[in-house]
Amino acid sequence: MFDHHPKFTSPRTELQAFVENQHDGLLDAAEQLGGPDGLRLAHTVIDGLRRPQTPTERTLTACRELLELLMLEHVHDPARVEAERFALLDPAWPVVEDICLLADEFHDILEDYLNDASSKPVQVAA
Repeated sequence: MFDHHPKFTSPRTELQAFVENQHDGLLDAAEQLGGPDGLRLAHTVIDGLRRPQTPTERTLTACRELLELLMLEHVHDPARVEAERFALLDPAWPVVEDICLLADEFHDILEDYLNDASSKPVQVAA
């Protein structure tokens, strides 16, 4: 009768599920926008989030860098590979919209995770 189900997943689980479900799209977009370095970055994110424990700082840094790549943060800098690779894209290509949607969703999920992680108390070993 009711189609509403409570959400029992954590922001970390949501982030891990998103990256797993969008594995191919993240790899393709990262390579399209960042070349081999972008592809390595996406692999670092995917591999880091496949681990069952809390993501390491290295993985979270890679997540932030991948988001910057997907959000086209550095395409204006001619010293970066993104500028050259972005210039080769035709805005009318369907892949451009796909990358934008992927970037927006990744942004929201990563932001939720980071906000949740920063609101938890830090446990210090005795």
